[in-house]
Amino acid sequence: MLRSLAAVLFVVSAAAVADAQTLEIWDIQGDGMSSPYEGTLVTTRGNVVTAVGVDLLFIQTPDARSDGNPWTSDGILVDLGRTPTVSVGDLVDVTGTVVESYGSTEIAGNPTVSVVVAGHGPPSVVEFDSQTPTSFQPWPETELERFEGMVVRISAGVVTAPSDQYGEACVSAGDRRLYREPGILYPGEPGLAVWDGNPEGFELDPTGLGGGRHDFAAGSTFGAEGPLAYAFGAYQLWPTAFEVIEEAHLPVPVPSPSPGEVTVGSQNMYRLGDHGDDVPYATRLSKLSRQVREVLESPQVLAVQEVMDLDTLSDLAGRIGDDDPAVHYHPYLVEGNDFGGIDVGFLVRDPVRVLDVFPVGADARFNWDGSLLFDRPPLVLEAGFSGVSGSFEATLVAVHLRSLGGIDDPDDGERVRQKRQEQSGWLAAWIQERQTADPDQPIIVLGDFNAFEFSDGYVDVMGQITGEPDPDGALLPAGEDVEPPLVNWLLSLPERDRYSFVFGCSAEVLDHVVTNRAASAWVRGVAYSRGNADAPNDLELDPATALRSSDHDGLVLYLGSRTRRGAGPRRIPVSGGKLLAISH
Repeated sequence: MLRSLAAVLFVVSAAAVADAQTLEIWDIQGDGMSSPYEGTLVTTRGNVVTAVGVDLLFIQTPDARSDGNPWTSDGILVDLGRTPTVSVGDLVDVTGTVVESYGSTEIAGNPTVSVVVAGHGPPSVVEFDSQTPTSFQPWPETELERFEGMVVRISAGVVTAPSDQYGEACVSAGDRRLYREPGILYPGEPGLAVWDGNPEGFELDPTGLGGGRHDFAAGSTFGAEGPLAYAFGAYQLWPTAFEVIEEAHLPVPVPSPSPGEVTVGSQNMYRLGDHGDDVPYATRLSKLSRQVREVLESPQVLAVQEVMDLDTLSDLAGRIGDDDPAVHYHPYLVEGNDFGGIDVGFLVRDPVRVLDVFPVGADARFNWDGSLLFDRPPLVLEAGFSGVSGSFEATLVAVHLRSLGGIDDPDDGERVRQKRQEQSGWLAAWIQERQTADPDQPIIVLGDFNAFEFSDGYVDVMGQITGEPDPDGALLPAGEDVEPPLVNWLLSLPERDRYSFVFGCSAEVLDHVVTNRAASAWVRGVAYSRGNADAPNDLELDPATALRSSDHDGLVLYLGSRTRRGAGPRRIPVSGGKLLAISH
């Protein structure tokens, strides 16, 4: 009975082959985003097998038969649904139905594959580099589609975002990492700065063909070769071979403070205490203890964001003390208004003198609808410090402002933009009132501002808060309401070190520390730690390392002997422990 059924299936398959339309791969692919032959039974003859997966293979037109058209691909994925019995280099005939599987052009429908010549040899590869794919807008819609299914090679690319939970990393074929730049995402708005969106970024998935997983840290360099596929809404290189040229070394702690220096820092804790988290609570505490002690060098004061409540922050302080009895933190947190329950707070080490802790703006109202303006009201710490030149008092403000989420939403974007504008304006007015009342009182504002160092094109949050508007402006422009203006210490760092978060394929800054003139006189430098934003996602489950303790990198500000204007250079710690001299 089984033999008879098999014979019937073979007869049906043979009939189908006879009825199929014979086409070249470039005909099937076409010069658009989808195949002009979708749903058609086709036969494509004499193409080279370039890669073999668990239940699929890729084929490509031999060089001699290519149409030479740069806008039509010579390669295609064949979805077998069974283990391939052919080898890379074989010349094969394939018959099957053309389908668009979630944007991927494929030959599917239980296709037949027959070997014409074994060991024919591979076709030429497409070289991806700093020119291909292009990084310029307007970006042709088919810039990567025209290579779909073809074998591409990257000789020296950069991992620009770390491997996610699926093992997929965002990469650039050029020699530079991708960063967020000023302006509104392309195509932007008339009269405002436009950011191109770094369209040249795409994904590398070592498991695409069934190979072993390799998790990449952002900043690593690599070489790879394999077919370009499309899956889960993104173009992906599925390598038949790859090499790590240089692995990014993580974590990179901030430099140790000099004797007598005072350090204050900031760390977003990524919803610490949210028991719906997939990572065990004990693991989160272990990793964040390591982050504070080993990577941030246990600053005297640490502003924290995204902590669920005071009990949670107390648990972290206790865990840090258990891990190192010499580091004793006191937790301070006041519940805010966030619907998800996250709050801002402080961890304060002995012997810092806590004079007062209080929220500001908790009752401020949003002009849009009269609701509360701050989901997470800024928290003020009045504290006394002892440093190399005696004691001083300072006002520290921990912030976590409204996120960028929905800023370009056609329905809700206007409200989101207005809220970001009003929050930054309220905070700027509060700072100005404080420094006007007492110009000699140091003020340090730090935390997750959810804002870039420049205008995002819609709202210039940092320009509003510092009193130094971005010359490129914004849809809702910043005012020069803070005088004298504040210093954003991020801007003392080289451009390559200006990030604390990775979104999509691009590194960007969300976390800042800014100071008024009285505080700036004490500042010796600033540094961002490395090991969260750049670390592979799966490391969040490992309690034995600080890597991926959060999705934000932390920062530390160094305070020392008070200087006078024109008093000479200050040393500026930079990521990786390097030092720069910057004139005062």
